[in-house]
Amino acid sequence: MINKRGATVNIAKGIGRNVWLCLIDFGKNGLANHAAAGAYGFLLSLTPAMLVAASVFSAIFPHLKTADVLGEIVFLGFSQNAFDIEGTIIRFLTNFNTGLVGVFSLASLFWAAIVLAFSMQRGLNSIFTDKKPINTLKSWLIPLCLELTVIAVVIIFALSAYLTHAFMKRWLFSAFCFVGLGVLTFGVYCAVPNSPPKWKSALFGATLCIVSYAFILVFPNLFINHERYYLIYGRLGGLISLLARVYFFFLFFFIGAQFAFTVEFLDVLLFTKLIAVNMDEKGWKKPFFIERLLFSSVEGRLWKYRCSYKEGEIIFLKGEQSHTIFYILSGEVGVYLTADNKVASIMEHNFFGEIGYVLSSIRSAATKAETDLVVMALPPALFNAALQIDKNTGNKIIETLSKRLQDMNDKLLKLDGKGNEAQLS
Repeated sequence: MINKRGATVNIAKGIGRNVWLCLIDFGKNGLANHAAAGAYGFLLSLTPAMLVAASVFSAIFPHLKTADVLGEIVFLGFSQNAFDIEGTIIRFLTNFNTGLVGVFSLASLFWAAIVLAFSMQRGLNSIFTDKKPINTLKSWLIPLCLELTVIAVVIIFALSAYLTHAFMKRWLFSAFCFVGLGVLTFGVYCAVPNSPPKWKSALFGATLCIVSYAFILVFPNLFINHERYYLIYGRLGGLISLLARVYFFFLFFFIGAQFAFTVEFLDVLLFTKLIAVNMDEKGWKKPFFIERLLFSSVEGRLWKYRCSYKEGEIIFLKGEQSHTIFYILSGEVGVYLTADNKVASIMEHNFFGEIGYVLSSIRSAATKAETDLVVMALPPALFNAALQIDKNTGNKIIETLSKRLQDMNDKLLKLDGKGNEAQLS
């Protein structure tokens, strides 16, 4: 019973860590503003995209009722009373103009697509940060490809709705549309960011986005009488519903992207939070109670980095070729130039072994456990990612390392009568 309870607590804490990390970084990156910008760009391009899709659809399938078919997509995805899409399509197809008017129409569509794509790019690049230079050609091709993809998806959905109307129930077709939207979201996660996530992380993020969006669409239907709602509010109510649905989609779109980042760099994020929680005794701002509860111990994903040493046990010797960085969880470490020449003691919640990694050199001193010792043995890639991802934690680490290095250098200068400088581990 205790084991089951402990396993349940660990699972709950694991979910809590992921959710907390995702929401904290979501707010830190200002993704709610990017969601609003994305919704604005989408609303600007919605009607032009539907009209272009209607033109292509009617040209390919002239015998089908284009207005009815595309109106079904709007009904399922947005709001049936937001605007008269069927009437707009009919008027557009019966009074279709080419020449200068058509050029201006396509230009307005492309401009709206640029607004949408750039807002999505900025939001995703604020999550998946990278110092690589932005590909200018890619940044300009993405809006065009995105709008063409949206038009193609609308046409495919419309044709599917028409062909399956006789034998597919509305809820089944709605599920088909959500799956298609999920595939499109997954593709955007993988293609739009300058440094995209791995496909598994993108799949987790896209799944969270679509499931959350489907829930927010279905759940209100259990409590809202749509006939009364539209009877009271009419077109205005439909417009409000449309705006809310579009904004919530982009909100969950960026939450899903942030979740993909959290999944991909979970070890790094957990480690930076562990450092932040442990550094509250050194004068920095104390963490929230929930952060102490979730991140103060090494368990779950971080357990694989945990190592323990008995008192007197050697951790590494002078001259070793190793770039592993160690973080002390409990205990004390002594730094020795020779067996009898101890130059420093390093206490818990500090690093050692990082200088060899930074300088890409062999160990210039030996380290020994002065007491029973528990450390985290960090691969260089994880340590480097921690410095890049969390700037505040990186600054704290650099400040602590600089102070310790200065203290140790001062001790060496006092011990070395010739004043020669020495490198530490």
